[in-house]
Amino acid sequence: MRFVLLALAAFGCGAEQGPPPECAVESSRDMGALEQAAAIRGRDGGYSALLWERSVWLYGDTMLDVENEYGSRWLNNSWSWTQDGDASDGISGFVEPADAAGAPAELLPQTAEERAFNLAHQGDACQVEPCGARWALWPGALAADPERDRALVFYSKVYAEPGEWNFEGVGSSIAIWRGLDAQPERPVVDAGAEHPTLLFGAGEPSFGSAALIEDGLLYAYACGTDGLAKDCLLGRVPADRALERGAWRYYAGEERGWVADWQQAEPVLEANDILSVAYNRHLQAYLAVYSQPMDAKTMLRTAPRPEGPWSASLHAFDALPPENDTGWVYDALPHPELEQQEGRIQYVTYSRATGDFLSELRVVELVLR
Repeated sequence: MRFVLLALAAFGCGAEQGPPPECAVESSRDMGALEQAAAIRGRDGGYSALLWERSVWLYGDTMLDVENEYGSRWLNNSWSWTQDGDASDGISGFVEPADAAGAPAELLPQTAEERAFNLAHQGDACQVEPCGARWALWPGALAADPERDRALVFYSKVYAEPGEWNFEGVGSSIAIWRGLDAQPERPVVDAGAEHPTLLFGAGEPSFGSAALIEDGLLYAYACGTDGLAKDCLLGRVPADRALERGAWRYYAGEERGWVADWQQAEPVLEANDILSVAYNRHLQAYLAVYSQPMDAKTMLRTAPRPEGPWSASLHAFDALPPENDTGWVYDALPHPELEQQEGRIQYVTYSRATGDFLSELRVVELVLR
């Protein structure tokens, strides 16, 4: 599954500096496992958005019971969609797009070089050592851009070899998605670079932990994977210039505002590198939802603006622990396109291990006041 270097953070409501949250939790209800195709053994993630009149979902590493068109049972990412807009009785009717072999398909396309590398290193008796090495594309936040009839798909590019924790990120970028009948495009950003499709390189923030478009501006959060806390930086750019690196600006605090150098940016909140931020009409505030690092707690924060000031955290509910009693929950995500009563009722999912290379996504109904 998609592992990240998680770190300790404070627990409960009001444990960190910040104003009180603009909400409380009235109730939470576990609604069971999310529907998925029989060929899928497990997957994580679950960013979603309303796209082309459908609720469209993106997942990270996905394990299959069948081989795909390239002879593999491991996908770097997968996706599904549903037209079920009423989650109060569960979320159903998912369509799982398939590849040429009839197996669940990856969403993000690999370049010819990436695909050739993966095929040459695939299997125990591979053509080129080390066997099992691969380039992976992990999806991040999904931002609907209806003004241009498209979606922006954040993703990270990762080099991985067999073995626990044996991977490293080489950068991140944005794919442009123009319709459900085709894969997103990964435009070339810098033709002379080692990884020409990447907007941000190794050692730079991986924007796309959360993303949203407001008043023509794309806001994207980058929550760190190193250190003792998940501090989140915030960048923004005109949505129609999302792939122009020079057009990006980064929040450097109330006094300095938005600056051109990300290294001058200041964290706007502490959360997790899988995160959701969306405006909640019921609360009349922005709502952040994330999993407490190294725990089963799902947390909330509120703010008047994307840059804050963000409130102290509020403990919303406890996720069910993994059945094998190892690891923790790391990918709690709400689905704003399914919310009810202007955001008073939220539907949150998280992945949970149910065995070796087996997992499920649980659904929780969360009522706010």
